[in-house]
Amino acid sequence: MKTKIIELTEENKDNYIDQVAELEKRVLKQMEENGKIGQLFITGKEDILEYIKSKKDMVICSLNGEDRINSAAYITQGQIPFTYNDITKYFKCSDGYKEYVKKLFGDKYKQKMLQMYKVKVKAFADAKKEILKKYPQYENIIECITNELNSENGFDEKNEIREELNKYMFKNISKLDMQEQYEYFYWVTAKDIFKEFEKDGNLNKQEIQEYEFFMEHQNFEIHSSNLEEESVYYSSNTTNSIELDTYITDPQSRDAGLARILVFEGIKRKIEEYFKNEENKGSKELFLCSTLHKENLSSKYVSEFFGLIDNLYVKRRKDRDREVHICRIEREKYKDYLNDIEDRLIALYGYNPTNKDISIERKIDVLQEQLNYEEEQYRNLNINRNNKHDYKGMNSLINIIPKLNKIGQIKQKIKQLQNMQKGDER
Repeated sequence: MKTKIIELTEENKDNYIDQVAELEKRVLKQMEENGKIGQLFITGKEDILEYIKSKKDMVICSLNGEDRINSAAYITQGQIPFTYNDITKYFKCSDGYKEYVKKLFGDKYKQKMLQMYKVKVKAFADAKKEILKKYPQYENIIECITNELNSENGFDEKNEIREELNKYMFKNISKLDMQEQYEYFYWVTAKDIFKEFEKDGNLNKQEIQEYEFFMEHQNFEIHSSNLEEESVYYSSNTTNSIELDTYITDPQSRDAGLARILVFEGIKRKIEEYFKNEENKGSKELFLCSTLHKENLSSKYVSEFFGLIDNLYVKRRKDRDREVHICRIEREKYKDYLNDIEDRLIALYGYNPTNKDISIERKIDVLQEQLNYEEEQYRNLNINRNNKHDYKGMNSLINIIPKLNKIGQIKQKIKQLQNMQKGDER
């Protein structure tokens, strides 16, 4: 496959940014025509510009032979902790995480928890002052949040005031150089303090009223969990995680595997940069994350292609419940991980820009592994269809027919390679 990959930069953005914004609209229109409502919320031109300007984020695109954008992906990193786009927070709000932190601090746990709680309340109080300056129509934070909850959309995790409160809080915590402890104890509330101390822990209840109201109405909820080993993800945070944010391809000229190729080129650069950066030399791991609509099987298949199998199904905003996917890459194994993905792209899609040489046997192994995956997904589609699954996208022939075609194509490739292998043996 001949594909030209480019990253959008300040230097070339004027040539391509309008094309990317238009591609977003075409993809959304096609999805809605296929009944896939709510599966994509497009990224506008201004937001794309913010990605380009950011030192942590990346907009990576592919061009066809006419120098036109036919696919785009946004790869992000370094979000502000506990804001809407911090995916890692979902893996640290469980009772298991609290027990993990408790064991981490041992005898100092109660002391550290109370200390950090008081720091959080102070950081919140300072953040609150900034918010009320900006929104003079409100007298207090309880009024701000109550107004949101009573609105037509109800709870909105991405509500501007919620986002700014978390941003200001983290800014205040950073000034104290207590980011790590903030992460450990973010979800701790007064109820946790009272439980540990069997009393109020010398906290001024009036002082913490608004903070507790804010935490209580985070409305955080996990509908279901599919984590093989939850504790693996306790050490994930916004500095050591890369998000596969969005990936779209032109619905009128789709090439097999293009989204996977584009995402790979993006995360490959990010992964290599992270592990080669001297500032991260003490880090033993890196995490890949993504969020997707439960019905958006295309995104699910892309995420799982890169190993993001573990996931939670979470409540984020009204009508925007999402699956959050994650996987862990160890420093000692990241080159093996990238080599494996390269082999799969070569065998499955013929994408081999470095002219890497892999054996027929290796190609057959890759194809057989993918065939097993595709057949499992096909069985899942049929099971869900026969059970009249609640998710419309799951029981649609739009998903069934392409899956059957994909299975047939892989079987044909395996047969061709096996014939070549027999010829070599002669």
